[in-house]
Amino acid sequence: HKMGNQSNIVNPAAFAAETGTSSSNLYININGQGSGTLTGPNVDTKLVSADRLLGFSEQMSRAVNSAAENNLFSAGQIDASWAYIEVMRTQAAMYLQNCFYLGTNINAIDVYRADMINSTLTVTEDINYTNCIITRLEASAVSLGGNRLDTLKAWFRFLQRTDTLYLFDQGGQPQGQNVTTIDFTKLTLQPAATGE
Repeated sequence: HKMGNQSNIVNPAAFAAETGTSSSNLYININGQGSGTLTGPNVDTKLVSADRLLGFSEQMSRAVNSAAENNLFSAGQIDASWAYIEVMRTQAAMYLQNCFYLGTNINAIDVYRADMINSTLTVTEDINYTNCIITRLEASAVSLGGNRLDTLKAWFRFLQRTDTLYLFDQGGQPQGQNVTTIDFTKLTLQPAATGE
């Protein structure tokens, strides 16, 4: 029984050794404040000031007028809820925390999706949020048995969102990009052209 009980107590290093390590293909650049650990000839230059993104969620909704009898008066309004991110407690996280304390806006937050294309870690999507205000913070630390130690969760509102998809063919050659922008200050929406 003693041996069985002791096997339940696992230190983080042993836990990592038993389960292996993993990485997502999501990265974040918080106003250029990242530590820039991703460098080298096989890394997209957009990722130089980016940190690994552990969690990400966003949601938009359209309030539709259900009393309308046709499309003309039924479109309603688009509402963008708070975006959610989770990062390690690094230099960029401290910058984010300070902006929350001071109530200052962050000029730009970029969420990247990156994939290996022709042996290079290449950005395939860039979601750029501008004029962001941090609305909520939550710190989380796990001392035993967890492989996500000391993280910072943050929620933020934004006034503009630009989503850029970088397109590639089967051989990894660039095929242009699709860009969608919504600007809540100007009440403008520019959707990407389909089929480009």
